[in-house]
Amino acid sequence: MVQKWKDNLRELREQVSWPEYLFWWAARIFMLMYIIQTFKGDHQWIDYLLPVVVGLGTFSVMLIRMIFPRKSFFSRISFHLQTFISIMCVAGSVGNYFGLYSVNGTLHYDWILHIVSGVPMTMLGYYLLVAMNGDKTKLTPQICACGSMGFSFIVIIAWEIFEYCGDYLFADCNQRYNWEIVPEDPFYNFFMHSAAGTAQLPLADTIVDMATAFFVTIITGVVLYIVLWHREKKSTADSQQSTEEPKEEVTA
Repeated sequence: MVQKWKDNLRELREQVSWPEYLFWWAARIFMLMYIIQTFKGDHQWIDYLLPVVVGLGTFSVMLIRMIFPRKSFFSRISFHLQTFISIMCVAGSVGNYFGLYSVNGTLHYDWILHIVSGVPMTMLGYYLLVAMNGDKTKLTPQICACGSMGFSFIVIIAWEIFEYCGDYLFADCNQRYNWEIVPEDPFYNFFMHSAAGTAQLPLADTIVDMATAFFVTIITGVVLYIVLWHREKKSTADSQQSTEEPKEEVTA
C-alpha cells in the first residue's frame, strides 16, 4: 500500500502542473466552506449528505487509484481527470453557496451549468476511455470523440433522472414544479405560450437542459477530434521523418 501511494504521487508530479494542483486545493477549501455552511442550517438529511459526497469528489481520482487494484483500469486514470471533476463539483456548489439557483429574471444559473457541463463531461469520458483501453490497441480520433460524447450523453440523461427522483422523493423543485412565476422570467414568458401553458414548464425545463448540454457536448467532441487528429498527424509525420533519415556509416 505504501509503495502504491508513492507510485501514485510520482505519477501525479509527472502529469499535473502546479497551477492545476493549486486549483485542486482551492476547490477543496471552497467545498469545506460549503459543507460548514450547510451544516449550520436546518435541512433534510439528503441536503447534508450531498455536499459531503461532492466534497469527496475533489479527492476522487487519488482515492479511486488507491482503492482499486493495479490490474484494474481505474488505476490508470489520468490525474488530469481530477481537474474536470473538481470544476463540476465547485460549479454545482457555487450556486447553493451564493443562492444563485433562487435568482429569477435574467440570470438562470442552472441553465449556465447545463450549457457548460458538456465540456467537462466529454473530457471525463475521454480520460475514462483512454484508461479502459490501456495499451491494448490504438484509439483513433473518431473512436475517442464518439466514445467521449457518448459518455457525456449518458451522464446528461442520468442527471435528469436524478433531478426527477429528487423532486418525487423530497418535494424539491429541480424541474420547476414549484417555480415562482415572475413576469420578467424569460423561461416562463417563452413556454407560457405553449399549448399546455405553465403545465409544460417541468417538461420544458428537462428538454432545454438536455438539449443545451447535448449541443455543447457535440461541439466539445468535434474540437477533441480535431485536436487528436492533428496530434496523430504530427506524430505520424515525425515517425516517418525519423525512419527516412540516413544512418551514418560506421567505419573501422
